[in-house]
Amino acid sequence: MSQTTTKQLSASKLLLVVAVVAIIAGAATGVWKMPHDTFSPDRITVNKGDNVVIYYRNIEDTTEDHNFHMDSPYTFDVVVHAGQTENFPVVSTLHGTSDVTIHVNQTATITFRANWAGVFPYQCLIHQPTMTGYLVVLG
Repeated sequence: MSQTTTKQLSASKLLLVVAVVAIIAGAATGVWKMPHDTFSPDRITVNKGDNVVIYYRNIEDTTEDHNFHMDSPYTFDVVVHAGQTENFPVVSTLHGTSDVTIHVNQTATITFRANWAGVFPYQCLIHQPTMTGYLVVLG
């Protein structure tokens, strides 16, 4: 494969990242030892220029909402589905937003291009301070 082909593939690659709201009923118990209301993963690392896709699922065992928020300079597009996968019907679509709220058993497909290098927090504003993660953009 020539360098030209390699550069074209690298520039056009699609980075798939899964961020799932990891919700376990009650306190940290059992084998998993996962605290309530946390992001999993709580750090997403990408390269500058990558197209990022985050599947954000509310797996809460109660009717508790969660949101996904990123501060400037990042905004994103979102498609919210009525179930735990992208095969369920679309509930709503947002463009150029910095915040989306999802209900129990919904999934949000969040997409954006990592145009700025640095470390950027993402968070659920409803469940602070435990639901905070970081987008690390290299380059």
